[in-house]
Amino acid sequence: MRINLSQKLTGLLLFLCLTIQIKADKTIYLLADTHVMSPSLLDSSDNTAWQEYLAEHRNMQDLSVPIFNQLIEQIITDHPDALLICGDLTKDGETASHEYVLERLRKVEAAGIPVFVIPGNHDYGLIEEARKYANNTYTSTDTYTYEQFREAYKDFGYGSDCEVHDASLSYATELFPGLTLIGIDSGNMAHAKKTTISWCCLKAAEARDKGNQVIAMVHHSLIPHFYGQDSFLVLSVIDNHEILRDSLMNAGVKTVFTGHYHISDNTRYIDNTGREIYDICTGSPLSYPCDYRKLTFDDQFKQLKILTESVTSLEGYDDFHNYAKSRLEKAFLRWAGNWFDEHQVNQQVTEIMSQSVAEAFIIHAEGNEPANPATEEALVLYDNILAMAPFFEGDVSKITEVCLSIKSMLGDYPSEDEPDNVVDDRQLTITM
Repeated sequence: MRINLSQKLTGLLLFLCLTIQIKADKTIYLLADTHVMSPSLLDSSDNTAWQEYLAEHRNMQDLSVPIFNQLIEQIITDHPDALLICGDLTKDGETASHEYVLERLRKVEAAGIPVFVIPGNHDYGLIEEARKYANNTYTSTDTYTYEQFREAYKDFGYGSDCEVHDASLSYATELFPGLTLIGIDSGNMAHAKKTTISWCCLKAAEARDKGNQVIAMVHHSLIPHFYGQDSFLVLSVIDNHEILRDSLMNAGVKTVFTGHYHISDNTRYIDNTGREIYDICTGSPLSYPCDYRKLTFDDQFKQLKILTESVTSLEGYDDFHNYAKSRLEKAFLRWAGNWFDEHQVNQQVTEIMSQSVAEAFIIHAEGNEPANPATEEALVLYDNILAMAPFFEGDVSKITEVCLSIKSMLGDYPSEDEPDNVVDDRQLTITM
């Protein structure tokens, strides 16, 4: 009898220990660039002005509401320990769109899941494309101001339970005991002010002194994800990113979550002392492959596991995955053609380069480019274009620049001299 009792007690203790261990791990869902547009801003999907807008943009903006609603329901069902959103919550800062997002975020909060956001360049201010579409045309619509954003999202990073910077939309909060989150405001023009950097790094250093691990999130890229990114995709990288990067490293921050770029791509920087900092860029759920992230911390916040998930199905679509891929390929083909035209590249070269750039960006969007069988063929193409460039008519400097950028993208390193900084884009473990 004693043996049986002892065995039962041992089993009970083991069960309790395992239960405590499981509960101690923390799971965070991470979204970026949801670009929600309130249904009240569109009278009909056939609106000709709306269709013209869709034809000029990369996002599947017409699907922002069903995709966002599906993600919100999934988050509530999965019940992670927190939800983070890295900016561009709305299409263009429309008041109606913010109200729609806030209503859904309050549902998440009511389910017992804390939510923290930061603004992106599409979330406040006078944005030209903030519109209401009706009668086959559009009119301008109200947008949130800086002050309205701070007040409206007081339950999601800007309330009394967080330390909020007076001069920016940055904040610091203890996400969990032992883990501090720093939200960094990079403004509408991909710029973090010196006062913002100083304040954020001070709060990070204070948290580290307390014994906490520290993570940060900022909308724009902290580290370039390929050579020439900021000239190829203007305002995608924080213009003083090296200052912010080094300051965060000095304050003990190793992992920064970003968005804006609409492609899930992980990169890191290693300084000459061997210190590392990671830029974990999460793609938009409105752009193939429609990503979001699942982050899991161990019970001591010493190890972070990053897993990339994707929206692969959507009501009303038999093959949403390939539908989204075709939308992105067409968008990049159109964008590349416009880019080459703008830089006065001759028509024949533009046609060749536009198709190859679109294909390269699809490879890039899928991640882990060096392992993709299509990469080798694409690299040979760009080597051939570089070899032929001197024989093209007109200024070939832009062609050369694009080829070097795409080769860097396909090689998955942020600059010409940093091939050692290749890390897995889809799943990654970081020792904090």
